[in-house]
Amino acid sequence: MTTYKEIKGTNIQVLSSDPSNALLGQIWYNSTTNLLKGTELATAGWATGGTLNNGRNAAAGAGTQTAGLAIAGFNAGTTDYLNKAEEYNGSTWANAGNLNTARNRLAGCGTQTAALAFGGNASPGATNSTEEYDGSAWTGGGNLGTAVRSLAGCGTQTSGLAFGGETPAAATTNATEEYNGSSWTAGGNLGTSKDNLGGCGTQTAGLAFGGAPSPQTTEEYNGSSWTSGGTLNTGDASNRYRTGIGIQTAAIAAGGGDTITTATEEYNGTSWTATAAMNVQNQRMGGAGSRTAGLVFGGQNPSINAYMTTTEEFTGGGAVAVTISSA
Repeated sequence: MTTYKEIKGTNIQVLSSDPSNALLGQIWYNSTTNLLKGTELATAGWATGGTLNNGRNAAAGAGTQTAGLAIAGFNAGTTDYLNKAEEYNGSTWANAGNLNTARNRLAGCGTQTAALAFGGNASPGATNSTEEYDGSAWTGGGNLGTAVRSLAGCGTQTSGLAFGGETPAAATTNATEEYNGSSWTAGGNLGTSKDNLGGCGTQTAGLAFGGAPSPQTTEEYNGSSWTSGGTLNTGDASNRYRTGIGIQTAAIAAGGGDTITTATEEYNGTSWTATAAMNVQNQRMGGAGSRTAGLVFGGQNPSINAYMTTTEEFTGGGAVAVTISSA
């Protein structure tokens, strides 16, 4: 017997704002914007964004795709230590306040107006320096327990996570440190020591992947210890210098590799799958944003420029909200 639902369908929801977890094919009326909206299947892809004012590689990143922050890195000028930061508004980069300590191969986290920069390589070597950004100026924070460069990081300005890297003695480390807004304390060690790795997530749900000497491995942090995660698909030679974006259960690994790649993989909390390739081969990029709205900038491709000014924006696949009609 045919039902009323099959003949007439179901009522369209009236909502004051777009749902954050809308399902593919869902339709609703937004009473605030007076728009009939729904979701459709989007194709993942990379698009070219605004050009950095300062070419840089091995920089750190923070923020989102429309409010990003590029922090320090290798400089295209007379020194390899850059103290310049830049802010992104979704289309263009503007010079921001300078760091107090010029550095490269550092880690960063947080937002454009509340960022954290820590570790890295500064004259004459690896540093334990931490700096906090308030949207206009950088001030000193608590020092890392150990000076380290080529590390990864994630979290927020008041709840940061630093892991892996290389000590001043050029020894790869498995150390993890947690930041509470004023000081760093030791966390659980990575299962495998590695440097030049990718990372993203939060202090209690971090993700570490790639790097040397075990470039296809992934580890997940729960706030106290690391456990093994899914294996990256891209070959060993392409997983050093990868850039991480997103959270532990929805992450992006972009670019990287000794031979430099455009490869991009998505992580769902269990396994990695290949997705849309970047437009330009690149490694040692800064990164920010999420799996569905990611941002990478700067980087290195010696065949083009050792200090890249390029920016690419990632749009993830899956259900995305679209306007069907206006009132």
